Amino acid sequence: MLIGLALRLFLIFPGPLTSKVEFFTNWADLRNYYWPAQTALTGANPYALWASGKSGEFRADMEPLELLVYTATVAVWNNMRAIQMLFALFDAINIALLGLLLKNSPLRLPFQIFYALGPLTVYNLVLVPEDKTIVLTLTFVLFYLLTLPRDLSWRVSPGTLVVIVAALIGSFKWLSAFFLLPLLLFVSQDVRAFVKNGLLFGAVVALSHLPWIPAWLYVYEFRFTRVTAPMHVSLSALLNALGLFNKTAILGAAVVAMLAIYALFWFKRIDIFETIALSVMVGVLWTPDMDPVHLSLVVIYLLLVVDWTSRARLLTVWGLSAWGAAVYAISTRTGYARYGLPDLRIVTGVYGSLQMIVLSYLLFVAVLGFYLYDKWRGRAVGKILISRE
Repeated sequence: MLIGLALRLFLIFPGPLTSKVEFFTNWADLRNYYWPAQTALTGANPYALWASGKSGEFRADMEPLELLVYTATVAVWNNMRAIQMLFALFDAINIALLGLLLKNSPLRLPFQIFYALGPLTVYNLVLVPEDKTIVLTLTFVLFYLLTLPRDLSWRVSPGTLVVIVAALIGSFKWLSAFFLLPLLLFVSQDVRAFVKNGLLFGAVVALSHLPWIPAWLYVYEFRFTRVTAPMHVSLSALLNALGLFNKTAILGAAVVAMLAIYALFWFKRIDIFETIALSVMVGVLWTPDMDPVHLSLVVIYLLLVVDWTSRARLLTVWGLSAWGAAVYAISTRTGYARYGLPDLRIVTGVYGSLQMIVLSYLLFVAVLGFYLYDKWRGRAVGKILISRE
């Protein structure tokens, strides 16, 4: 944990290596985390400024809960790096949470090392500072709570805590909306409990949206326009490059896939951990504006429910993680001549090109293949893998 935190702090404060580190850093999203928080500190409404077109190149494209977290952070130190340090702290927490969640699993040490030092997280969550670190913290807490016995004599039951954490995930990034139905079914003993838990989820989400109401509605208007056009490395962008994009067909396929996952859960062919990972996979892959960071999030969810600790699989995961990070980094960079290098984009393609999109999916395809193969062969996946003795 300390090594992972030290690495992140070095990348935030690289000293004499600043120019070299910054060459591979993408602060586009970080600026859009910092500007709204800084604006909120002055007493202005960042959502209203963005909606009115007075924010220039900056956006307040986040839920109110996320904005509150960043505002509190820059209130301590009004600097963009304060948010990076916040993400580094959550990454350190994530490494510790993986140790707790996977304490009886063969995944424990390999996953902790991979999360701390692996190219998938170091590039996609650190050199490209992203809020997904906080989402992963909530996810690991959710998974841990789901491993606990239901009859624990806590003042607040594990099932209630599961619903609250899922609501916090939904309040932060709406990711839990993809697996909300099976999750409520899992923690509810009867119809009355199902309704009660559903109302609790809705109440937490509603409370988290009280700040800056109703100005934040523009966030959802903006996102609706984004999900109608293929971009980044989404499957929609891939199909669009091949001349096969059809919004209705993609949405229909996503709905069918999601219903199939729910049905597999209902008939007990997959457990709740597999259901969450697969639902997030389908939900994220469907969005036409999915970028490499979202794809890495899908991979991390899948890595939680499949055994990748054999030597061959470890080499595959680490190797393809390095390859995916390199593709993302190289495809978005220019100026290689300054370092005496040829334009490496001849290998990866420019960002968003058909070549770049295809190369970005290699790790995802491999990990999904591991899961499907192990499921077919009856090997340990999901809960059995996470909590086995």
